[in-house]
Amino acid sequence: MGPRPHVAVIGLGSSLGDRRAALQLAVQALDALPGTRVTATSRIYLTRPMGAARGVFLNAAVRVSTRCSARGLLAACKAIEWRLGRRPAVPWGDRAIDLDLLLFDDRVRPGPGLTLPHPGLPSRRFALLPAQEVAADLWHPLLGLPLGALAVPPGSPPRIVGVLPRPDRCLAPARTPLYDRRHPPIGSPAMKLFLDTANIDEIREAHSWGIIDGVTTNPSLIAREGRDFIDAIAEICDIVQGPVSAETVSPDTEGIVREGRLLAQVSEHVVVKIPLTWAGLAATRVLADEGIDCNVTLCFSVNQALLAAKAGAAYISPFVGRLDDVGEDGTQLIEQIVGVYAYYPELGTEVLAASIRHPMHITQVALAGADVATLPFKVLNQLISHPLTDKGLAAFMKDWSTVPDNDITARVTRWLGDRGPAGKRR
Repeated sequence: MGPRPHVAVIGLGSSLGDRRAALQLAVQALDALPGTRVTATSRIYLTRPMGAARGVFLNAAVRVSTRCSARGLLAACKAIEWRLGRRPAVPWGDRAIDLDLLLFDDRVRPGPGLTLPHPGLPSRRFALLPAQEVAADLWHPLLGLPLGALAVPPGSPPRIVGVLPRPDRCLAPARTPLYDRRHPPIGSPAMKLFLDTANIDEIREAHSWGIIDGVTTNPSLIAREGRDFIDAIAEICDIVQGPVSAETVSPDTEGIVREGRLLAQVSEHVVVKIPLTWAGLAATRVLADEGIDCNVTLCFSVNQALLAAKAGAAYISPFVGRLDDVGEDGTQLIEQIVGVYAYYPELGTEVLAASIRHPMHITQVALAGADVATLPFKVLNQLISHPLTDKGLAAFMKDWSTVPDNDITARVTRWLGDRGPAGKRR
């Protein structure tokens, strides 16, 4: 007997192509996920577009029983979207398929990437009506009412155009990777860059360049700055507005869980950093089940990475440089972990390449498929440096100095003034 399966509600939508087929394929793909079963499907609603979308939507909802974590189920939904042809587009634009995690047990989770319950559930007719059909008995944890008792937002009654069929489990798709992270589809998210420091000045400068997605810290980095570490974590979160790893220091599960819960209250951006020990894995399971993101650190093998993902880690941090120091290939470990995770996207764990020592490490882990690389400020500065860039810029500026009246600001201002608001010469 394992832990009880989770109950989740997923909203589906499509406004491009064969919309009905896309919804049905998404249901089959959800039902084929390991440890997941679609237990109820709603009717299909015809919905007018909103935002930048122009196509008419078909919307529905399913109720699932799953052993995936919330992050793992969300990752599986995103992988299914890729498999069925969704690609990056303008916000609120037309899309071949859309899978939204609306409810996950009675989980309440604020923060970027995954918010539970879905903030739009009570206010969007196309989300609430099908969700009420499949989960009228489930309670909205913030409103304190079952979904069936929530008032439907005002508006004209939507048109019902059919029923979303229950998946035929005998004809479920074969168990294959939803996508291969070693060969990601064109347009997939780029590798994220985290800054590995606790120095506020470095973080402010790097953040001003517009390329930093988050920050990792550890007790050594915090101690080096000589300031209150909670104040430092809070300030870093305010600057970056993205994932910030703050490490626990207790050696036992109870202590790690206690510290992790408190650290998560400092900011919605805090990711609790936990060492890869049995106590750490047990604590990761507890915190992940409470909706707290964990970065499991000090990883040096594929087996360790698999255990961390099974425990519900949001990130796994293999140490590239430290493996290189002892004659092992740190980049190869990144590639191996990415390859293993590619077969189990429902785990939802991102590979965060740590212990980056030089610019070549960044090239290597990017080619290996890492989701994130965290690097010191010094290495970040080195990424942009190249002698041919410097030589070429010097040559351009030398040539530009020979151009008469070469103040671009003054010249463009005069040019625009001569043509007036319509852009025509006066």
